[in-house]
Formats: sequence, structure tokens, C-alpha cells
Amino acid sequence: MSSKVLIVDDEKLMRISLESQLKKEGYSVKSVDNALDGLKMVKSEEYDVVVTDLRLSGMSGIDFLKEIKKHNQEIIVVIMTAYGTLESAVSAIKEGAYDYIAKPFSTDELIIKLQRALYYKNTTAEVNRLRKEIQSEFEFSNIIGNSEAMKKVLETVKSVSDRDATVLIRGESGTGKEKIAGAIHYHSIRRNGSFIRVSCAALNREILESELFGHEKGAFTGAVKTRRGRFELANGGSIFLDDVDDIPLDMQVKLLRVLQERTFERVGGEETLSVDVRIICATKKDLLEHVKEGYFREDLFYRLNVVPINIPPLRERKEDIPLLINYFLKKFVSQYEDALPDVSQEVIDVLLAYNWPGNVRELENVIEHALAFSKSKGISIETLPEYLRRMDNICTDLLSMDLSDKQEINLQDALTEVEKKLIQWAHQKTNGNQVKMAEILGIPRTTLRNRLIKLQLFEKVLS
Repeated sequence: MSSKVLIVDDEKLMRISLESQLKKEGYSVKSVDNALDGLKMVKSEEYDVVVTDLRLSGMSGIDFLKEIKKHNQEIIVVIMTAYGTLESAVSAIKEGAYDYIAKPFSTDELIIKLQRALYYKNTTAEVNRLRKEIQSEFEFSNIIGNSEAMKKVLETVKSVSDRDATVLIRGESGTGKEKIAGAIHYHSIRRNGSFIRVSCAALNREILESELFGHEKGAFTGAVKTRRGRFELANGGSIFLDDVDDIPLDMQVKLLRVLQERTFERVGGEETLSVDVRIICATKKDLLEHVKEGYFREDLFYRLNVVPINIPPLRERKEDIPLLINYFLKKFVSQYEDALPDVSQEVIDVLLAYNWPGNVRELENVIEHALAFSKSKGISIETLPEYLRRMDNICTDLLSMDLSDKQEINLQDALTEVEKKLIQWAHQKTNGNQVKMAEILGIPRTTLRNRLIKLQLFEKVLS
């Protein structure tokens, strides 16, 4: 579809000439000789660009520009002006005009300006679309849960979003810490600023310092040019520091200074830079314990812990699992415009029985996997990942014990057999990793180790 251009100029020959030349270039063009008619055209039809003279009958070019912008901010306005009114053209740009062109000008000159204007408009539209898409990801409605714990989390997020307080989010891997951080940013007064994310665990010390604070050219081998850090990029917005507990002690001093004074220096630099940024941090660990062990500065902890938010693991809010299943189903099927598949009760029972060491992220992956294998037949046990199918078999074995010919049963012996089967399943699923075994069984590692010793299981693992 050709771009639509409206020309507003009281010089008849100028209008006719421009309209003719622009049509030859493939533009859809209309023209009028006064601002009032121009405004009617703008309100009745959609135009990409308005090319208007500053001197018009019925209304000044500046007032015409203001009325256009009141109606639609996205319309590009290019001002035509004589050399003697260049100052007025500059004023017009301050009021929202994209550019100006001084009379007399060639058609080629105008075409170049129109091409630039349309490129700017399309780029701006794409940026706005992406911004809206990102913002929609972090809507409060995407924080799923009717459990009391999640209601409390959502209540806290809503109450602190429009404040500028520092937030510390604690939760296991996969609980949705980044989603909470994003929701805080995109519902704050900084929503139009950048939301910069940094994974502190993914970077070694040297790289992390440069990533956070930037570096000057020649600061170290490979620093071939000056580079702005994440704090500079986040200026006016928010920075999200995930796994903040992984920041080395000596660098924690620099972070503390940013929190206290909002100033820092780039690596290898002497200039003190100031930033206006909101800091949101996340950790999987108990930072206070980290402080006691000497791995984290106490003064930094209290600076970060202004608003603490604790996200419960999925195993502690299993009543939210059906809601999450439905949410992920809708999310994935919408990508393909498919109908929402049925989920068997067997599947729901297995998902409710499972302990979710990977939390919400793992559940999301499971639903995506199940949909990939469902072939429009609905979500059944057969569509689940193998380790969950094994879980179902274990549950079936345990629940289908034939007791009809039993006169009596030793409850303790039966419970011990059940416990052995569950531990064996966890061992197989995790390849004997005791930390992960404890996670999926929902017990402390010391308890697991004691049970392994008592039941005399996996002696090689224990030796």
C-alpha cells in the first residue's frame, strides 16, 4: 500500500506541481489550499505525512500543526517555509514537526525528506509495538495464583510499583523473579525508561564489573573503545540484578556507592558519573545467612532489603497448578490459533503429585512438551515427558496394591517400601544427585542422607 500524503499550501501552482510529482513516485496524494480544510481531511482520513506551509489562511501553520498533533500524534508533519521564516520553522519542530524544507526546493529534496520521515514513522511504530508487547508480558494479570502466598506477593508488587524504593526478590530458580521485577518496572513512573537485566551469576568478575559500570578505551586488554555499562544504559529506568549474591565482595562496595550516592566511575576511568536508576535485585539464597558467613556485606544487604518480596516455590502452592496449566495452554495455543485442548484428570493428578524442583518454569516446559506431542488429541499421560510418565507408573503401583487376601499388614513395613520406591525413582531421575533428589522429594538433604543410610540404599553414592 502506498503512503498517503496531504499537501496544504495556498499557492496553487506549488500544490499542483507537488501533487503531480509525488504521484509519479508512487505516493497517494491529496491537496488543499487552507488549514481548516486540511484539518477536516486529517480527521476524516488517515494520512502518513502532512506537508504544510507555515503561512496559511484561516489558521497559522503552527496552530494547524498543534491541532494535527491533538488529533493524532503519529502523523508526520513536514513544514515548508521561506528563508525569511526559518526561525518559525525551528519553533514548529519544537511543537512536534518532524522536519522543515526551505522554499524554493526541488521535488527530489522533498522526496528524500519524505523517505526519511516515513522510515522514522515505521521505525517508531515498530519500537512502540515491541514496547507494548514487552509490557503486556509483565502485566499484573500474568502473575498467576489464587493461593494466599501469591495473593500476598501480588499485593506487595502493586503497592511498591509506583514507589521508587529498592526491591529484593527472593525465590528458587524458575519461580518467576524476573517477571515480578518486570511488573514492578512497567507499572512504575519509570515505565517509559529502560528495563535493563543483568545475570550476575553468568559473568566472571572482570566481565561483570565492565558490564555493570562500563570501561574506558585501553582500560584492559581488548578494551578498544569506551563502552557504557548497564547502569548508564538504565539511566531514567530500572536495572534488574539477578543472582546479586554472586557479586564479589570488592565489587559490592561499588554497588553500595551507587545505591547511596548514585555515582560511579567506569573501569579505567577518572570521571565520576551520576545516574538516576531504580535497583531491583533477586537471589535464590538466604542473603542474611550469606552475610553471617562473610560472603555478603551487611550494609549492602540492608540497602537492598528495603522492600523484600518472597516468592514461594510451586510445591508450596500446588493449588495454583490448575490455573498455571490453563494459562500456559492459552499462551501456547494462541501462537498457532488452535483450540484449547482437554487435559485428562490423570495428567492433573500426576502434575499435582509432582514436587516441581524447577518450579513454574519447569511446568511451562512440561505443558509446551505435552502440546507438541498431543496432535490435537488433548493432553494425556502419553504426552508428558518421560520422567513424569515414570512418576505416574510409581503412583499407580503404590495405589493399586492388592490387599484383598491380606488378613493383616504391617503398616511400617508398607510405608518403608513406598519410601524406597520414591527414593529409587528420585535417584533414577537425578542420576544420583542428592541435592536434586532432596529438592524433588521436598525434604532437607540431611533428612535424605539419613533415610539413605537407614534404608541401606545406594551405598556407592554414600561412600
